[in-house]
Amino acid sequence: MSVPGGETVAGRLLARLGRHVDYIFANTGTDFPPIIEALARGEANGSAPDGGKLPTAIAVPHENVAVSMAYGHTMVSGRPQAVMVHVNVGTANAVCGLINASRGRVPMLLAAGRTPYHETGPPGARNRPIQWAQEMFDQAGLVRETVKWDYELSRSDLVEAAVDRAMAVALSEPMGPVYLTLPREVLAEESAGEAPPVSAPSAPPGPDPDAVERAAGILAGAERPVIVTGDAGRSAAAFETLSRLADRHAIPVVSYFARSLCIASDHPMNLGYDPGPLLADADAVLAVDCDVPWIPSLQGPPAGCQVIHLGVDPLFSRYPVRSFPCDLAIDASPALALRALDAAVAQRTRDADAVAARHAALAARSAELRAGWRRAAEESKGDRPIGVPWLSHCIGRIAGDDAIVLNELGLSPTQLTLRRPSSYFGLSPAGGLGWGLGAALGAKLAAPDRLVIAAVGDGAYMFGNPTPAHYVSRAHDLPVLYVVSNNAGWGAVRAATKAMYPDGAAMRRNAVPLTALDPMPDFETVVAASGGYGERVEDPAALPDALDRAVRAVREEGRQALLNVITRDR
Repeated sequence: MSVPGGETVAGRLLARLGRHVDYIFANTGTDFPPIIEALARGEANGSAPDGGKLPTAIAVPHENVAVSMAYGHTMVSGRPQAVMVHVNVGTANAVCGLINASRGRVPMLLAAGRTPYHETGPPGARNRPIQWAQEMFDQAGLVRETVKWDYELSRSDLVEAAVDRAMAVALSEPMGPVYLTLPREVLAEESAGEAPPVSAPSAPPGPDPDAVERAAGILAGAERPVIVTGDAGRSAAAFETLSRLADRHAIPVVSYFARSLCIASDHPMNLGYDPGPLLADADAVLAVDCDVPWIPSLQGPPAGCQVIHLGVDPLFSRYPVRSFPCDLAIDASPALALRALDAAVAQRTRDADAVAARHAALAARSAELRAGWRRAAEESKGDRPIGVPWLSHCIGRIAGDDAIVLNELGLSPTQLTLRRPSSYFGLSPAGGLGWGLGAALGAKLAAPDRLVIAAVGDGAYMFGNPTPAHYVSRAHDLPVLYVVSNNAGWGAVRAATKAMYPDGAAMRRNAVPLTALDPMPDFETVVAASGGYGERVEDPAALPDALDRAVRAVREEGRQALLNVITRDR
């Protein structure tokens, strides 16, 4: 489609982005005037320069929140989104979120301005003192290790090709973020002419038939097979296929440090979240979309156990060190590979009675696990400070089957009963804190009719830039329920220190050095500053009613809500 004369490169950029994304989450700077002018012109005209749809631009007052919003929207919608930030300083603030997206294999376009080339001359030349200090020899070097592709738009006639290339690379497996720098003079140039056809990403890879047959032979011949997964549930098709494979062939599934709901909470083959007990005597392990199927220094399968790794980039080639045993690696989309594997195992299985007996034994073991988790919640219901099992149980009660629950070190998934794909998400394996608040906003934007609950630790809440996040919730009508598990410290750091030095000097201290965060702010007042409902909860008996009040604020009043729940260490 042709673009009329008098249109700027910024207008063409936005028009092309409108073919690929729904939203631009933007934190603007002095490099943005051409983008702002093009947005205003497009909104006044009611369309992009090529007659298409402009992406919706949302101002986000911190870059980490903006990246997390794009991440959260994509994990629910399945569609990539764009983020725009201010030159090198905005890029620097976005890096933590970008690392999360990279290791979480979440496609997105991060676009950043570039300090103008020219000191005088063309439109867009430098006119602010900071534009000298903000220039770098290699701005993209800030992110090159975490993105799949980076490029600087140096020519106006390449704008559509650059956007298409960025999105095609981001969406091709293994998916991930890409980075595009945008000099202000180039954005301000006038440009007209024919826009090239849109380029498509590559299709997801299918499994090698011989590898599937070999894997089927291993699983069908095993007496004690185990599936360990971390993120199979990122695809609804993989969720369904994994559930069917596990049920049909009586193979237990462990979700280890899961980033998504990989199997229904009450599925009879759901054997929880700790692979250790099953691995101890396993004779076959299938690791599906799982970067760390166990901790080698703590647990692992016995000698002779055959291990299969399945997924897109099943060896996680971007990890410098990863030495898990591997008898077979299948590089394929889990949805496609699991379907083929299910059929191949069915053709090889001869002893239906043995499979049925194993299914019954595993289903009983699964039921016993769930009963134990219920007892743990019941036993902790009177604890003060509030116990995490009780807090998680109460969140599970309000979540129902329709909610979206995000977990950033804020709850135990053992207490949830969720059955739908895209109903539970955990932090990226990179562990960059500050993800949960923005991701919840992005999830709400993608699924406005669903209750979105973000359960975060107190440290994660502060990393999440709560003032900008609460601002966005209010400004863009995105009511989310935030539950802060407030144990006044870095619980994960304390636990790691205790694991290494259980009888050390730090554990003999009343307060472990560098882990205490006391006195904590009154988090409930932070959300109130943006018109939200806030409440502090110290009494475990009061927690269910407090959650009901918060849900009413979200569902009936259309306001964000936050509970500051005073908890103890796990």
